This record gives sequence, C-alpha cells and structure tokens, in this order.
Amino acid sequence: MKKNYFLSFAFAALLMAPVAVQAQYVNEAPAGGFDFSSGKDYVVIYAPEAQVSAMGSKILSNQNLDPNRVDNQFYYWTAQWDAKLFTLYDIEDTQKNSWGGGEKLNMTPLFEWGAGHFGAKAKPYDLSVIDEDHILHIGFMNIGASTASNQFKFTFGPSNKEIQLLVNEAVGQMAGDLVGVGNATKLNTWYYLDIPLKDLLDPEGDFGFECDFSKPTGEIIFAVGFNDATPSKYKQGAVDPDTGMYEITITEKGSALAVDHVFLYKKDATGMLTINNNGMEDANAPIYNLSGQKVDQNYRGVVIKNGRKYLQ
Repeated sequence: MKKNYFLSFAFAALLMAPVAVQAQYVNEAPAGGFDFSSGKDYVVIYAPEAQVSAMGSKILSNQNLDPNRVDNQFYYWTAQWDAKLFTLYDIEDTQKNSWGGGEKLNMTPLFEWGAGHFGAKAKPYDLSVIDEDHILHIGFMNIGASTASNQFKFTFGPSNKEIQLLVNEAVGQMAGDLVGVGNATKLNTWYYLDIPLKDLLDPEGDFGFECDFSKPTGEIIFAVGFNDATPSKYKQGAVDPDTGMYEITITEKGSALAVDHVFLYKKDATGMLTINNNGMEDANAPIYNLSGQKVDQNYRGVVIKNGRKYLQ
C-alpha cells in the first residue's frame, strides 16, 4: 500500500447565483498529451517530473507536490467515526498518464462522500503570480467500473473563495455550490479540463466565482472528489504502522478517477520552444522517455528534451 498522510478537512460553501454558459471546457486529450511549446507562464500545482522538465524556462512558479511531504502533500478525508479509516482510497491502476508515462494519482471512494486534497505544510502555496489571463488545466480519466454515477468535483483556490467545478454536468448547470463544465463520457480515456480564469472570475460573466490569489495560503489549494459516487467495496485489514490507517483491499471497484496534472498556463502565440537564458536550447538538459523516466544519450526511441520530442 502506498504511504500517504491522511487528515480531515471540511469545506465552506460558496453561494452563487445561477449561470448560463455555452462553451465546452472538457475535451479528450490530444494524442501525445499536452504540447508545452503552445503555452507559457506555467504555474505548477501537480505534474509528473518529465512534464515539468518539458515546461523548462516557461515555468513562472513551480509548487509541485513535494515527494518528501515537507512543503506540501496530497491526502484524503478520514471517516469521522473512525480516524483510522479513510473515505477515499489510493488504488493501483495500470493505465498510463496522458503522455504515456506512469506517474498519476488514482482514487476511489469507499463511501458516497470524500475527497483528496493538495494541502500546504511547511510552505504556504503562493499563487500571487496568477492573473486572469491564466487558464486552469486539469488532466483526468474515469477509471471506474462504469460511466454511471461518475461526476467528478474539482475545487481550486483558497478556502471560502474557491472555484468549484463539476464534470459530467452540463456547462453552466448548478449542482449545489458546484457548476458544470461539460461531459467526459468514456471510460479509460484521458480528458483535459481547460478553462480560462477570465470566464470563472468575471463577476458579470458566466460563472461569477470570487477567488483571491494575492496572498499565500497555508490551507487546501486544490481538491478532487466525487458527486453521487458509487462506492467501491472493500475488505478492511490491520492498521498499517507507517500510515496509522487500516490496510484496505478493494474487492469490487465502483467510481474511480485518475488525475495526471493540475497547472495553469497562458497561451503562447509565438509557439517558441523552451530556451535558456542565452537564447539557445540547453544541450545538457535532462532527457526523458515517454514513460517519464530519465534516460541518457544512449537511449534509443522517442524522448523529451528542452520541451521537445525527439527520435534518437
């Protein structure tokens, strides 16, 4: 079982007026995944190492998950009646991420409610570089047992002023405090949610969210969960001494979700490739294969270097 830190947290509701929008913000991921040469001013919340390398010098702020869980961490809800039982479980899954690599987060609910959180620890999240020209970009896949009862919730921003979005709900349709952004109807297919902050934050616009990025936050900055989920069936084992939580074996998978990145970016009309401060590609930049593993010059196949794909 993977080691995680599990904590409890309660969201505050954000009341909103009904909205009426027309755009489609959810689409199938392109072959080969997101093309980083098409963007700039990246603000990373979560992304695989190979993809962070591909962003290169176009990164404005890198606040990726800390593998040592010192600065920040990803964790789950716990059951209120038993602090050793978590309601959203980290499952094993064989699907590759949207770039063909292995790094992603896999989740399934053990109850109808629950969520996973990206939370600050020693270092608050500082999103002050974000402005309304940024685009919120999330890669996700339905890895559940069926397409039924799989509405995915994505919440971004400081608590009490967060953006609350719902996948598999019509664009602009209210569901409590959540607002629909479009459908992702296929199983085991990567989708990208790509939505401009201008559309989300304009008080006279389609969504009308209020979200202040100007001050660092020591709280949750991004959360993912399910709406009307089909819980997975499970067998509860002994307490894991490393996590302090029960060991869980999934016996029948219900709703389930994979997420392989959360970042913000701006469109780069020039389509310029990643360069170093001297205006040249870095000959010593690390090389990754399409599985996100660092390789050397002797590797034969398609690789990523300086934000570009090569055959070597």
